[in-house]
Amino acid sequence: MSQKTAIGQHFRHRAGAAMGMLGFCTSWAVSQHGQGPEWLQVVALDLPLPHLPEAWRGRRIVHLSDFHLSRTVSQAFLDCCIQRVNALDPDLVLLTGDYITYDPFGRFRKRLFTMLGRLRATHGVYACLGNHDYGLTGPGSGRCSFRLRDITCGLRKHGVVVLRNAARAVHLDGQALWLVGVGDLWAGDLRADRAFAKVPPQQPVIVLVHNPRAVDHFKDYVYGAVVSGHTHGRQIKWAGSGRYRRIRNRRYHAGLYDLDGGKLYVTRGLGRLGSLSFSARPEITVLRLI
Repeated sequence: MSQKTAIGQHFRHRAGAAMGMLGFCTSWAVSQHGQGPEWLQVVALDLPLPHLPEAWRGRRIVHLSDFHLSRTVSQAFLDCCIQRVNALDPDLVLLTGDYITYDPFGRFRKRLFTMLGRLRATHGVYACLGNHDYGLTGPGSGRCSFRLRDITCGLRKHGVVVLRNAARAVHLDGQALWLVGVGDLWAGDLRADRAFAKVPPQQPVIVLVHNPRAVDHFKDYVYGAVVSGHTHGRQIKWAGSGRYRRIRNRRYHAGLYDLDGGKLYVTRGLGRLGSLSFSARPEITVLRLI
């Protein structure tokens, strides 16, 4: 290797480390060997769940959200995240939407399916959809319907169970854990009545939903916990005049919250929307059921 090439690689890796510190998700945020600065954070916590059967106690669930695979969030970075998840050897993986940002020609969707197909969990990978997964039109339009069919079928073909206003029982030693996946609030596709319709009473229930504000629609239903994303933590955006501003004051921005019906966990997610982000590290969440 020439001295010029070595110096170039050195400064590229230094630049990648600096960009990782700012929350960028570029290809330089990881090295050519798939390693990089430890800006990615694994958050581990206990999640109490009412009616939890003994077979599920101590089991670990990995929660991921907001991949935003795009020009500004590299596949190299997200592949590194997938490797980290698989190394954790989870019992379940739960995904809560915004897998892509804007993808009219399906280029990033094809990469997404292959990438998420590499996730490994003992009892499966389950997902709901986020607002970006619906595209720019509502769920009633023909273009959105095609997009939803494409992303849903693509994920299912690669081993991901998509729950769109539906529920599924996952059994371990004959004992059930119920997963309820709800459509996106902003897309106008949230049908809580349909999602909870088949869930028996006195069961452990985890709800997958993209936007945490959707919890206001669950007041008439019994659940133990809700997992969501959407907020990207405390994100700050360049205002264009040398100043920074917070995007909005959110009731739920990141972390664990107590609700009347149970718990809510909001992850900061993995990807970004092309904005600078401070104090909001990309996050892999590990929830231990108790």
